[in-house]
Amino acid sequence: MDVPDRHTEWITEWLGPAELAAPVQSDDVDELAALLREDHYEAGATVFRMGQAPTRVHIVRRGAIELSRNLSGRRVVLQILRPGDVVGDVSLFLRMQVPWDAVALEDSLILSADSLGLHRLLKERPGLAWRWLHSVSGRVAGFWNRVVELLAGGLEAQVATVLLRRAEDGIVHLSQSHLAELVGANRSSVNRVLKHLEEEGMVTVSYGQVEIVDEPGLVKTSGLY
Repeated sequence: MDVPDRHTEWITEWLGPAELAAPVQSDDVDELAALLREDHYEAGATVFRMGQAPTRVHIVRRGAIELSRNLSGRRVVLQILRPGDVVGDVSLFLRMQVPWDAVALEDSLILSADSLGLHRLLKERPGLAWRWLHSVSGRVAGFWNRVVELLAGGLEAQVATVLLRRAEDGIVHLSQSHLAELVGANRSSVNRVLKHLEEEGMVTVSYGQVEIVDEPGLVKTSGLY
């Protein structure tokens, strides 16, 4: 399904403020929007599998997409993509197969572009290409933060780090199951950590989310700063 006009304003905001990079013209946005189509995925649906060629580049418009792969016989969650995140473009630029599985964690809407069409558009429109480079740089920084999460000390430090990195206005919208997957632990262990953090007055746990109450205390627990 072609992308409706209602997404054009969102795409403009997604490309980022003009002062961050070269100006993007309205026709740049129009050309990009013309490439995009709406793809809907129900929770549990596969977006793509590891080893596939990057035939399409995906921008998460709504929902959440989990990137994972099997390492040494166990599934490891590498990242959870949220609205505005992109996947597939780096594999396209490097001409490599997709290095992970992507599965919808919840009902999701993705705006996707044909890889060859996007590659051609970025070559023809330098302003748009510069903005896309800014997007890639931000995502690389996000993966650095993800490595820090995985390398944090014990389980309590890892959980604290994930909560700090993923909070939006003090709220982390992750279930305990997804949080456990991000730190590579079982749910019961993560539940014990959250209960302890709650008893210490650092967080408040409710269904599907965690509210950070004592950020300085959580920062100290993470051991990162």
